Amino acid sequence: MKWLIVYCLLFFMLSCKEVPGIKKNTKDIVIASVQDKTLTLSKIKELIHDGISKTDSAALVDGYIQNWIRENLMIIEAEKNIAADININKLVEDYRSSLLVYNYEKMLVATQLDTVVTTEDKLEFYEENKGQYLLSHPIFKCIIVKIPSKSSRAMTIKNKMEKNDWNELLSLIESKASMKYIDTTTYWTLDDIQPIVPEGMITLGKLTEGKVFYKKENDFDFLVKITKYYKENTVPPLDFIESKIIKSILSERKIQLLNKFKEDLYDKGVKENKFEIYKLES
Repeated sequence: MKWLIVYCLLFFMLSCKEVPGIKKNTKDIVIASVQDKTLTLSKIKELIHDGISKTDSAALVDGYIQNWIRENLMIIEAEKNIAADININKLVEDYRSSLLVYNYEKMLVATQLDTVVTTEDKLEFYEENKGQYLLSHPIFKCIIVKIPSKSSRAMTIKNKMEKNDWNELLSLIESKASMKYIDTTTYWTLDDIQPIVPEGMITLGKLTEGKVFYKKENDFDFLVKITKYYKENTVPPLDFIESKIIKSILSERKIQLLNKFKEDLYDKGVKENKFEIYKLES
């Protein structure tokens, strides 16, 4: 009942532009306290915006007050039980310093980092580091075709796949297929392809470059042509790991940029006598 009365009074005050009996310059109203810590009306007012219903506002304010009380009870308990040898001021100062450096470095990277990665950059990095990117599972490129069995063109398509007769093959696929994947830039795994083709149609042991798989299921013929194949524990092609390479190049550039900036700053400090190192007495 006590909280209900408080909320009713609180929402009456929040809904008014001026609170009756309270002057504009009057000290902020305290609506909750935990020992010497207080929560004031002005803080709660920041939570309430136009368009929020009274019910939602009440729930929002109630949740905020309850959370504020719990947070401050925890702070007080922590203050009483904190280890005597912990220097809170030093921890705060160290954290502040870390935040300052982090945000300054972030600004330096945003304004000074060269983010243009050329084809030559990628090729050079690939040749020097490709051993770090060995495949954990086989990948392949392929063409997948599903055609109605009644079209009687499955064997023709299969023969053209085996002969790499691409001009007529693609024309046939376009005209006869009810489902097709003919983008030969996409890399597939067995897990990717299994939901698309009949169960057991493609197995790891039979995967080889140039292989054509065929299987009839219900009223459809399925055909898969493996155009490229890369085994597990082999070096993948550049285009497969291109995004990782770009990320690695930019990461190296970031480290070099920040290290150079720190060294330049140190050299400047030396020239301008901005620091001094004191010798310890032996």
